Amino acid sequence: MRKYFYATISFFLIGYCSHVLAQAPVLYKWGEKYGYKDPVTGSVLIVPIYEKAFPFSEDRALVYKSQLAYFIDPKGAIKVKLKYDSIYAFSQGYAAIMQQGKWGFIDKLGTVKIPLLYDKVGSFKEGFAVVFLKGKYGFVNPSGKLVIPAIYEHAFEFSEGLAAVKNGGKYGYINALGKWVIPASFDQASNFFKQRAVIVQNQRYGVIDHKGVPVIAPVYDWISAYSDGLVRLQKGSLWGFADREGKVIVPVAYDWASDFNEGYAKVRKGKEYSIIDVKGKAVLSGGFQWVEEVKDGKCMVVKNGYWAVFDVATQGFNTLNYTVNRMYSEDYAVVFYQGKFGYINLKGEVVISFRYDYAYDFVSGWAEVMLDGTAFVIDTHGKCVKYCK
Repeated sequence: MRKYFYATISFFLIGYCSHVLAQAPVLYKWGEKYGYKDPVTGSVLIVPIYEKAFPFSEDRALVYKSQLAYFIDPKGAIKVKLKYDSIYAFSQGYAAIMQQGKWGFIDKLGTVKIPLLYDKVGSFKEGFAVVFLKGKYGFVNPSGKLVIPAIYEHAFEFSEGLAAVKNGGKYGYINALGKWVIPASFDQASNFFKQRAVIVQNQRYGVIDHKGVPVIAPVYDWISAYSDGLVRLQKGSLWGFADREGKVIVPVAYDWASDFNEGYAKVRKGKEYSIIDVKGKAVLSGGFQWVEEVKDGKCMVVKNGYWAVFDVATQGFNTLNYTVNRMYSEDYAVVFYQGKFGYINLKGEVVISFRYDYAYDFVSGWAEVMLDGTAFVIDTHGKCVKYCK
């Protein structure tokens, strides 16, 4: 059995797992600095000047520059200057802050709205925030009132009206009034998503509904979160998929499987990779050494040592004359052609021409290359950014 449980995250880290708004700038790293891009066009909106930065949440992003912390808006303007030892991202109008070991909350103007009284806190979800006080967990409302007493051994944030809490060494679920809805009988429990939650009972994984009724009996060694309406099932060394009703759609017979993405998943038997649809039907099979994830209906595949572009809708191939040097890194792959190295993107297009004597993977938007015995660093446009002549 895996030693980790996908939803059992220490809740003091939850603040950094923010919800990105639909058109909010997206975080990117450029060498050693962070900035933000337009999520649609990819154009730079906020130049990379920050030593540390986090995704936007509710039109605010937490950034660090010259060892000082700020909340900025989507245009890069400083909205709140921060002086705290630790800060979370905004959630439901509040950001958790910590000073001298105690936690509280500020609003978007930087005003302290909930005093720094707690040993740990989580972000606000569904009108409540988890707090840790005197060795126990409870919940506060936006007014700072402890509406569900700190009596639990552990607690997760509310999701779909229920919160997983630990009592007597076992997890169960309470409602917004603090009343038990699903008795504490699980070794581990996750948040609900579309009326389903993954649980662990007797060291085996299963799935329950809002009433605690098993949808998938706890008989598996691991179960993933739902993706495209399906969960990955692991039993022993084999993998398969089940739907929301618990029906096994893809038999537990593969040596490895990825989550579904755009209605397709990668699977492997032995050393050969395939792509299946949500009904378990193979749309790509037959001796492939590697496949990338499907993106915009296409994916890069490897067969006989060469890259090819596969269209899942037409099931057509465009075989490229590029030998495989290494797999993709940050949506770019190093390829070798006519004695020189270059880079292709996830569409199989040459984005940096074949002109280098050697080339390494992209890391944080930069890659090291060799030319005429000299090493230097380029960006994703092929422009030298470090150790240039």
